[in-house]
Amino acid sequence: MALRYKVSPGIFNKKDIVRRHLIICLMALFFGTLGKLDSSANEITKNILSSFILIGIIWNGNVLLMDVIDKLYEWDKQLHIKLITSGAIALLWPIICTYFFNLVIYPIINGHPCDLKSKETITYLVVGIVLTLFINSVFVSIAFFRFWKDSIKEKEELKRESISAEYEALKSQINPHFLFNSLNTLSSLIDENPKTANNFVENLSSVYRYLLTQREKEIVEIREELEFVNAYVYLNQIRFGINLKVSVDVPKELADKKIVTLALQILIENAIKHNIISAAKPLYIYMGIVNEKFIVKNNLQRKQVMNESNGIGLNNIVHRYSFLTESEVEITETNDEFTVALPLL
Repeated sequence: MALRYKVSPGIFNKKDIVRRHLIICLMALFFGTLGKLDSSANEITKNILSSFILIGIIWNGNVLLMDVIDKLYEWDKQLHIKLITSGAIALLWPIICTYFFNLVIYPIINGHPCDLKSKETITYLVVGIVLTLFINSVFVSIAFFRFWKDSIKEKEELKRESISAEYEALKSQINPHFLFNSLNTLSSLIDENPKTANNFVENLSSVYRYLLTQREKEIVEIREELEFVNAYVYLNQIRFGINLKVSVDVPKELADKKIVTLALQILIENAIKHNIISAAKPLYIYMGIVNEKFIVKNNLQRKQVMNESNGIGLNNIVHRYSFLTESEVEITETNDEFTVALPLL
């Protein structure tokens, strides 16, 4: 999720407009009367008006330009470009405004051309650059502090989400139904097929090992996740037999792409948990990559007596993806199929 924080307070915000122009008035009074107290009232009035117009053009134009920069660049991806552009605006914009003001507006107000080489003109230009640099520095510092503060907050929230996902996945493995079914299956296999029983235990240990080793990872390579999912699917296929059919279509060259950790296990668990699986109604689960998305799809044959579900697993996946990319998790349900498309990272 890209983070945007406004560098400027906004040119169309009413409170900021009033506050900004009050400050401009005070600055115009200061610079318009500076060194001019011995001049006539008419001359002082012209100087104050000139200062107000020039400072107003520089400040409001600067705010507008910084708003444009906010829309073009993001703190988390284009920090250096944003800082360099802000600095360039602070240097160039006052020069452009002062030059335009002296050539066009100054003669209208004062009735004679401006002496571009005069000390007063140069002083106004330097003051304009310094003030704009100062204003931009304040705005950029405030915006960057907000970005830094909220980045830490969102990282902590993402960490909590990852822990929650791990907990949900682990809980699904150790709940009484799963343990009962696993032990019951293993018990029957020990006498009927010791070799399969041994494979069952190995895959069960692989599932737990993966859960423990991946707990610190937010994302994982597809090949790693598929190895874990294969073990998880094996345990369920021993239970459901040929009534649970899982197919995988992932090109080797895309296997190093990444997805959110434990996402596939949660989606497969949901498919098994909420659908009828029988000889008359086999459950088909497809996993593959289509158009830069990892697809998990199953035929839809919901149980009439639904298991209690609060949607934590699927919502957790969606939430974690929102922190990592602007690409959204796509969830599609028809009368016949349920599909989840995960963005590749």
